[in-house]
Amino acid sequence: MRTSFTLASTLAASLVVAQQQPRTATVGGGLEIGIPTGEFDATWGRQLVGLSANMTMPMRRLPLSYGFDFAWARMGSESQEVIINEENIESTTGDLSVKSNVYGYHALLRLQPFTGNVSPYVEGMAGARQFTTNTEIEVDGMDQPLMEQRNENHFVGSTGWAAGLQVMPGKSKNFYVEGRVESLSGGQVTYVDPRSITVSQEGAVSYGTLTSGTRVVNITFGIGLRF
Repeated sequence: MRTSFTLASTLAASLVVAQQQPRTATVGGGLEIGIPTGEFDATWGRQLVGLSANMTMPMRRLPLSYGFDFAWARMGSESQEVIINEENIESTTGDLSVKSNVYGYHALLRLQPFTGNVSPYVEGMAGARQFTTNTEIEVDGMDQPLMEQRNENHFVGSTGWAAGLQVMPGKSKNFYVEGRVESLSGGQVTYVDPRSITVSQEGAVSYGTLTSGTRVVNITFGIGLRF
């Protein structure tokens, strides 16, 4: 009995040691799908698709890392060919586009006990989300937009948690694939309803707005590097 216990203890210790590698900085990113919940789902009710990226730095002698997470998602857009009447421009038409986006800016604190080929972690997150709508007119032959205008721009505080799993395939020592889930809560914010955006041939833009909380669950599939 004692021998069996000793063997089991030795095996468990060996697995833990095998999982441990020097703690390093990480940088990663991937495709992110946002699923609104609560009031945000009732008011907005559509999934968000975008990209996210994060980087972390290890703390000394602790299974903790600190870092920053950035995210972008498109809420919607509308475009229309419009009439251009400018003295120094030969073109008589241009492409007017109205785009609504949401950005996330969050500091993070990550607990990651194991740093081997299979490495789970949990995080606390705090920061802000930005809901913005911009209009621009592009004309063929011009390197820069003829006109750029910010229609709406609102920030809201955001806090939450995340859980993820990093897996290093094969004999890789730096490259990993990652799956990650975030749950973020935020206060009330006003944003453009992209479904209401209309553009006239003369370039007049009109739209409606919505106001709601901003709770969301984000699911990310990505890749990254340890260095």
